[in-house]
Amino acid sequence: MRHRFNQWSCTVLVAFAALILVLPAQAQVSTATISGRIVDATGPVPGARVVATNVSSGFSRDTTAGVDGSFRLGGLQPGTYTITVSAEAYREQSQTLQVLLGQESNANFRLAVDAVYAETVTVVGEGTQVLMDTRSPEISTNITQQQIESLPLNNRNFLAFAGLAPGVSFTRDTDGAGQTFTSGAQDAKQVNVFIDGVSYKNDIIKGGAFMQDSSRGNPFPQSAVQEYQVLTQNYKAEYEKATAAVITAVTKSGGNDLSGDVFWFFQDQGLVEQDDFARERGDEKVPFERNQYGLSVGGPILRDRLHFFLSGERNERDRVASVFVGPEWDQAPANVRDFLDDFATGSVAAPFESTLFFAKLSFQPAANQSAEFSYHRRDEDEIRGFGGQRVQQGGENILIGTDAATLRHQFVFGANALNEATVTYQDMSWAQTATDINSPNLNYVNLLNVGGISYIQELAQQRIGIRDDLSFYISRAGSHTLKAGVVASTVNYDFTKSAFLNPVFEFRRDENWQFPFLARVGAGNPSLDFGNNQYGFYVQDDWRMGSLTVSGGVRWDYETNMLNNNWVTPPAVAQGLRTACRTYSQPVGGRTEWCVRDLFDVEEYISDGSNRESPTDLFQPRLGASYDVGGTGRTVVFGGWGIYYDRVTLNDIYDEAYRHQWGQYTICFKQGGVVPANCPATAIEWDPAYLNPGALSQLAQSGAIGNPEVFLLSNDTGVPQSTQWTVGVRQQIGRNWLGALTYANSRSENGLVWSFASVPPGANFDDRWGSWISIPGYGFMMRSYDDRKREYDGLYLTLDRPRTAGSRWGLNFAYTYSEGFQNASLDDGTAFAFDFLPPDFPMFPANGDERHRVMLSGSIGLPLNFEASSIIQLGSGTPVSYAEALTGPFHFHPNGARPAKQSFLGIDEFSYRSVDLRLQWSAPTFSGVRLSLIGEAFNIFDFDNYSGFDTWGGGLNAPNPNFMTPNSEFNSRRFQLGARVAF
Repeated sequence: MRHRFNQWSCTVLVAFAALILVLPAQAQVSTATISGRIVDATGPVPGARVVATNVSSGFSRDTTAGVDGSFRLGGLQPGTYTITVSAEAYREQSQTLQVLLGQESNANFRLAVDAVYAETVTVVGEGTQVLMDTRSPEISTNITQQQIESLPLNNRNFLAFAGLAPGVSFTRDTDGAGQTFTSGAQDAKQVNVFIDGVSYKNDIIKGGAFMQDSSRGNPFPQSAVQEYQVLTQNYKAEYEKATAAVITAVTKSGGNDLSGDVFWFFQDQGLVEQDDFARERGDEKVPFERNQYGLSVGGPILRDRLHFFLSGERNERDRVASVFVGPEWDQAPANVRDFLDDFATGSVAAPFESTLFFAKLSFQPAANQSAEFSYHRRDEDEIRGFGGQRVQQGGENILIGTDAATLRHQFVFGANALNEATVTYQDMSWAQTATDINSPNLNYVNLLNVGGISYIQELAQQRIGIRDDLSFYISRAGSHTLKAGVVASTVNYDFTKSAFLNPVFEFRRDENWQFPFLARVGAGNPSLDFGNNQYGFYVQDDWRMGSLTVSGGVRWDYETNMLNNNWVTPPAVAQGLRTACRTYSQPVGGRTEWCVRDLFDVEEYISDGSNRESPTDLFQPRLGASYDVGGTGRTVVFGGWGIYYDRVTLNDIYDEAYRHQWGQYTICFKQGGVVPANCPATAIEWDPAYLNPGALSQLAQSGAIGNPEVFLLSNDTGVPQSTQWTVGVRQQIGRNWLGALTYANSRSENGLVWSFASVPPGANFDDRWGSWISIPGYGFMMRSYDDRKREYDGLYLTLDRPRTAGSRWGLNFAYTYSEGFQNASLDDGTAFAFDFLPPDFPMFPANGDERHRVMLSGSIGLPLNFEASSIIQLGSGTPVSYAEALTGPFHFHPNGARPAKQSFLGIDEFSYRSVDLRLQWSAPTFSGVRLSLIGEAFNIFDFDNYSGFDTWGGGLNAPNPNFMTPNSEFNSRRFQLGARVAF
């Protein structure tokens, strides 16, 4: 494997070097651009020299205006720049501008004896001008450094501010496992995050990026993030592996002055409101304390040439979980209750620790070159996975880690040409281990679940990648920014999944909880590894012709081993698929005998190691346009259309190989010869010796118990795809406000689900688990379907007044009305669909289908060095599935119910309400040092935000009076205290 890797590496590196030498480049993934025109009273000023100097670092870029007076400065690190324009016989002029990530802003200059004015489409603050690219066809939201540093945020996860963008939702549960963002009625697997132009796509598990599945931590130090852009829809061809929203962030750099800060934020049980249900049960608050602290510092090594930046953050906390006995506790015998009484119930703390580190060197050896090297490390350790009827002994130890290094080089040549090359290394891991692996899991149904966790897994993804982005600027029939880019990566995936390594024993009321009627145990080889090479190429042209801007491009992606292409179906399985049949006592679908081959093309699901080919047709055309109605940039109509491909998550397909090397066995037990209900006649006589995992494993592997399940992956599995189109209008209001109204449409397909493989047509849905056809030596069969679909329609209304360093206040408003639908599976995190008989998967409201959503944020400077900020979040609520038998037959309604609406300012449309506040006081600066004291309140009015609803509608004309009654609450009011010392 090392030999193959070296061969591949040499080939790609040679190609990479050739691209750098041959073509100029420019990309907007991690940079910004300023373009414009220089004129005087009579017309263009050709040959004028334009210099952009970063106020912080002193790094500069320069160019010369063309014959028509136009200029372009690309590849700029987002930040504040002094733009200086000089020409012979004219007085030198300059102004200070703030440029934002991912935007191409237009700044026109007019040289005169005593004036320079900006004819740009801008939103002007009281101080530095903020250039806003109103002519972009993308739906994007810039999250500025001022917002990141001043808005209230409970957990310092910079991704949380993505929720300020219309059409994007971030996990709202303050203490919930999993902090991810979603958009377009899709799940979190379909997003992507870029940091300094490098993708942090997670290819293995749900979460989309950073191995964020079930993580409560921050994937990246907030103090290292300068700003980022949320691309909700219609992003350009330079972005890969996403069919939903994309986030692109840029990190901070050191400057010519040594600066930094130290911060500390604190919470304890006295600052956290106990939820209503815990208070009603009489639960006592457990000791709780959380400390978030860190340091960042940056400065010069060589002034105007070489700078450093360092950031480190630490998060230590105990999460509160409630453990309580089940509803049948009073009916359990005394010996069982005496045994379970030894386990702690009530409010129990779960420790969490996270350490984040980021370092960066920035170097500009000459005006036409710059280089950066950065390193990022993440270590996260948490005990969780208990609560309800599961005691702390059954908790999970979640370990998440990242090691990532990036080297970037920019080279400017010619009048307007730039090459940006990037080499990166990433090692991301996610592990779910046990806090107690030596105690079997004993599940006393409706009483307590005690003993260790049964499922152990360790997942790792290592990537070495190179990227080169190419562009040059030309003036012909308007102005063109022509771009081309290539990315190539070699990736290794390591899986270890030990399902039921620690066996599970089920006790229930039917046997008076005296012996386990059922056990589950696993045995075999739990490890898998995959190798994969990924390639991408795009071309893009941004063409501006007066008031019209057209952005067109196409992207192509290819992976050598997305679907475990070398897999060989075991001969016994292949033979069984071709020959297995079943005779039914009653006709099914008009026949008494069905064979597997009658139901589907079995050859499509048999792989010989060479007939499963990676798709080569992943071409993604993308087109956008905008029109400046009055030619002043105040009113702009825009729209776009595009095709986007993601990838199949490896966690969704690993069972195909895994089930043949790691057996998962279900064993039924009897006592005194009496076979328990729902168990086969072959049930084993119970012996307490089976509580020993080794004895149970030997019993399972003896051949007397069960057969392995079969997962059949189609050789022609499609790649997840979305088609998006948008239309909207942006309007500058006065000098300081920018509004937009946008319609967004997304249709997604080719999502993968697993469902019944061999149920004959016409089989009774209620008997779908008993009418399937099996093959000799194997158990239940599942096969893949790439029929998962999503539909989304959204209407976005935004209004923004950016706050700059010199302005007193800023405000951002985003309202989203949307309708989202999905089919096949209710669970976004897994790929199983058993609620419907395939392939007839009906559409139903999507899990994230929140019809109304309001986000309002802002900050204001107050007298006496005080500053206040707030985030108001309102949502009409996401749907809940329910079942009922009111007219006799059982009916299941996927996402058919919604939480009760509550009022906010007299509007009865919201089931989620939260008002977060932050107040900061800063002492006068002394010797360059400034102390700030911070107080934050989250959900300050303690609005009730419920979950865990009773989803039984009732039966036989007897409605359930508790239908949709909640049994849990999240995001209760909490306060936080903090301090920051800046220097």
